[in-house]
Amino acid sequence: MLRKISIRNAKRQSREYSLYFITLACTVSFMYAFNTLVFSDMLKTFSGTEILPYMIVAASLLVVFVMGWIVGYMTNFILKKRSRELSIYMLSGIPNRSVSRLVFYENTLIGACAFALGLPVGILLSQILESVLDHMFGIKYTFRLHFSWNATGLTLLYFLAILLHAIRKNRKWVRKVSVHDLLIYDRQNEKSPVTSNASAAVILIISVLSGCMGVFLITTLPLGDGYDILIGIICLALF
Repeated sequence: MLRKISIRNAKRQSREYSLYFITLACTVSFMYAFNTLVFSDMLKTFSGTEILPYMIVAASLLVVFVMGWIVGYMTNFILKKRSRELSIYMLSGIPNRSVSRLVFYENTLIGACAFALGLPVGILLSQILESVLDHMFGIKYTFRLHFSWNATGLTLLYFLAILLHAIRKNRKWVRKVSVHDLLIYDRQNEKSPVTSNASAAVILIISVLSGCMGVFLITTLPLGDGYDILIGIICLALF
């Protein structure tokens, strides 16, 4: 019964879920494209680029981190948009546990569709990244569509971890929330992750220092062999 309601709601709420669906599909595309480079034999053709695979792995993990935060935010945003509808289910006598399962089924269905759509786009995006790398190293680029099972498996693992973490967090909250809190949830302001001025000052100082260090390493290249670029990118990501 809940699965039928989930499918019906996913179709009925397709307009509101469209941005969420696009976010998930883009997450799959970006992760697959970078994971393809990680497993690609193309990197072996670049001489003197021993650090390049590590840079690509760092970029891939950065994509996972950033997109994971975005997916978590979008999942909570959709929950807030539908909070009144879910409260009506509870007022109708449906227990919190069943409502949380309903949310889980809906997000799982949308995630599966987004993964199926994101993979083909990721294959095309991986070719764009390969063409950029070939251009950087002066190698003639040849267009070739290549499907990587290793990249697909790693992308699926990352995607499931991101999606299930976001769904599990909201599902756990729905199980415990009261009808009153759910009714006013869409009117509540977001809470700041930093609650004290001292913590905010420390985070600001660390952020500025990381940004300055990243710019210094990338512009001056004091370490060589690409290590300064790798560390510089990490510092800029922290910034």
